[in-house]
Amino acid sequence: MKKFLALLAAGLVLTGCSTTDTAVESSSEAAVSSVVEESISVTIQVSVDGEGVEDLTKTLEVEKGAILLDVMKQHYEIEETDTFVNTINGYKQDDANKKYWLFDVNGKMGMKGANETELQEGDVIEWKLEKN
Repeated sequence: MKKFLALLAAGLVLTGCSTTDTAVESSSEAAVSSVVEESISVTIQVSVDGEGVEDLTKTLEVEKGAILLDVMKQHYEIEETDTFVNTINGYKQDDANKKYWLFDVNGKMGMKGANETELQEGDVIEWKLEKN
């Protein structure tokens, strides 16, 4: 009888352990899936006087709903004044020569400021420093 109870107890312990491991693996897989589903791919290009600056072109995986200015701050050296970008990686706008940073989203001029532009899957952002 004692052997039977010992075997029964051991079986219950092993069964309990295997169920917990499965649940942990399943929740880990679900967490990874939700992270993958919540990220998007965007491309950021930078041009100065009509010439692309290749080493500043990046395709990035960012959080769904990310704001352009926040992404720029995370991946580039940015200087700004009141959310207006003045400098990207050392390339400065020049008020005297009326050269300013502007950006296009998918080939169209940005209709909002970078601090209000929510990025979408596949967006191509082109920052341009040129005379206006």
